Amino acid sequence: MNTLLVRNFKSYFVESRFISLVVSIAVIVLRFLMFLRKGLPDIESSGTNFVWPYIETYFRQYPLVSFLSGTLSVFIISYLISELNVRYGVIRMRTTMPFYVPLVLFSIHPFFLKMTPDYLGVIFILGSLFPLLASYQYHHSHKYAFQFGALLAIAGAFQIYALLFLPLWLIGLSAMGGISFRSFIASVFGIILVFWIVFAMYVFGDNIAGFIDPFKRFAEIYDFTQLPGFSVPQWGFIGTALLFIFFFIIADNKYITRERSFTKKVLIFSISIIVFSILMQTLYLNQTLFWMYAIVAFLSIIVAHFYTNTTFRLEILSYFIILGLLMFYYVFNFFTDLSPF
Repeated sequence: MNTLLVRNFKSYFVESRFISLVVSIAVIVLRFLMFLRKGLPDIESSGTNFVWPYIETYFRQYPLVSFLSGTLSVFIISYLISELNVRYGVIRMRTTMPFYVPLVLFSIHPFFLKMTPDYLGVIFILGSLFPLLASYQYHHSHKYAFQFGALLAIAGAFQIYALLFLPLWLIGLSAMGGISFRSFIASVFGIILVFWIVFAMYVFGDNIAGFIDPFKRFAEIYDFTQLPGFSVPQWGFIGTALLFIFFFIIADNKYITRERSFTKKVLIFSISIIVFSILMQTLYLNQTLFWMYAIVAFLSIIVAHFYTNTTFRLEILSYFIILGLLMFYYVFNFFTDLSPF
């Protein structure tokens, strides 16, 4: 252990509130520069949502509004992750990393500049974690089950695949000690209530077929009898990204095992969401990139927990190496069009 290195790292990159301000300003500048140079990526809506088709035209007509909304969404995601940590003590040590880590991860590629329904889906998914974590050892958990069910349904209104998280949330509720038949019914009722309102809107608009279409996307899984048509650089990028993800999951495991029961459950639940999202991204490979947004958001929690707890020189040095690689990737995307994706 290098005491000076650990002390400086903790002071300037983990506990300091100043680093959050610096990163926030840097992220706004870097995103704006990327927007001026690259513009917004041409990403078509996949028809897996109910609300987005009615507002997408506005964002297409005004790219600056789309960019500003996407940037605001990234800050909202960062705030929610940070607030989850502050309110429920996910990371017991003082840290500002849960706020600025997602800002960095969501700003290194032009793909994240544009406002998409996936941002809104992830925002409401993170919001649904608040009632889920509040149900810990609470005997009347049905009210929290209703709340996270309704929030997941709102996420589903923007991205239908968000509904697939419900079984995972019910498992999480069981881990928190609050699962019961009543809470299960409450969560389902929360979803039905939201979608009943959405259904009514489509009925009044005489577009029942439009309400049914997003549900059909659940059956449109990837045909695994054919290999994905990725190039060698794309396969290399995917492999590197997976290596990056599982490195943090495995490396953080030794710190997770030392945590108190509640913290351990939250972190294991976050890892479960990451693994589940990877599997779902594979299953719906050509349909959506929503799962990638969820992976980045929840990976931020694991990354923040890992670097907040570490006191080993090599692990601290890996922080600067990875940060340097992320900055290199941003510059690579900024000056060239050679990125595999």
